Amino acid sequence: MELDGKIIGIISNDFKEEELSGKKVKDIITKKTDEALKMVKLDSSIKEELFDNLSSRDKGKVILASHLHEKEIKLVNFSKGMIKKDLEYFNNLFKRIISYGRKIILIDKNTELFLNCVDHIYIIENNTIIYETKNIFDAILTKYIDLPKIVEFILASKENGIRLDYYVEIDELLKAIYRIKS
Repeated sequence: MELDGKIIGIISNDFKEEELSGKKVKDIITKKTDEALKMVKLDSSIKEELFDNLSSRDKGKVILASHLHEKEIKLVNFSKGMIKKDLEYFNNLFKRIISYGRKIILIDKNTELFLNCVDHIYIIENNTIIYETKNIFDAILTKYIDLPKIVEFILASKENGIRLDYYVEIDELLKAIYRIKS
């Protein structure tokens, strides 16, 4: 199945997380280990840790670090355990990675990860694309997933006759609401 885009968001249960149980981090990240760990904001002291003992957040980072040198990077449930600040950092990192001619496929149900990041979103069931969009503000997506709160708010405002542009930053949305009020 050929997917368009450089940073692709996929909502699906068809994909499984990598099985790395029982391995040490140094055995998972085999190329330029220290640089890869630094890029994903992990200390090199983690190399001797067992993958099983890591937090969900750090497991995702280790998996990304292990794939940094591949042409196509596939991350399943990458956002698990991450906070908003982490997601912002990785959104920027993903954009840097694709500037080197790579493709990133994010298979996740946390659409906060997709916000202001992905250029294509696919809904896949039984290895078949059942819906495709380039717009996180596509109301049809609500049939399949919970959208980011800011997107839900903008879509609900639109349904109630209040036209707001498609903001992805809360500060910009608040400024727009304030302008409407005055």
